[in-house]
Amino acid sequence: MLRNYKNVCQEGMATGLNISQASYSRIEASRDLPELQLINKIADTLEVKPKSLISARWYAETVNGGSEKNKRSVSTINRTGQIAYAVLLVFGAWDSTFGAAAGAEIVSKDAILFMGGVFGLAAFFLYYFTVKHVALAFEDDV
Repeated sequence: MLRNYKNVCQEGMATGLNISQASYSRIEASRDLPELQLINKIADTLEVKPKSLISARWYAETVNGGSEKNKRSVSTINRTGQIAYAVLLVFGAWDSTFGAAAGAEIVSKDAILFMGGVFGLAAFFLYYFTVKHVALAFEDDV
């Protein structure tokens, strides 16, 4: 745990953040999700960037807004995963284009290019609507 590594006790963290030790303990145990301002204060106290304190579960709940009405799941994909996903979609569109052209026995280059454009556009929209890009504003980002 980062707090232990920095030799700071829970009471010291709670005092520095102007909250009770029990509240800080719940934050560490992820029973309470802190506000972004509190995350910034914790990061300042521990001398780390706020982004290093955020878990994927907290991120997903923040993105979903905690609303029961809007309960879709959000998975976080790192940049490498997003690129790999995009490449797979492009190869899928490429393969679908030539597979459909061969199956329909289309020899016209214009028809194949048009079909490739349609499959490529479908791959773009699939990527755009399935990979969620959300910017959370932290003090160190401004």
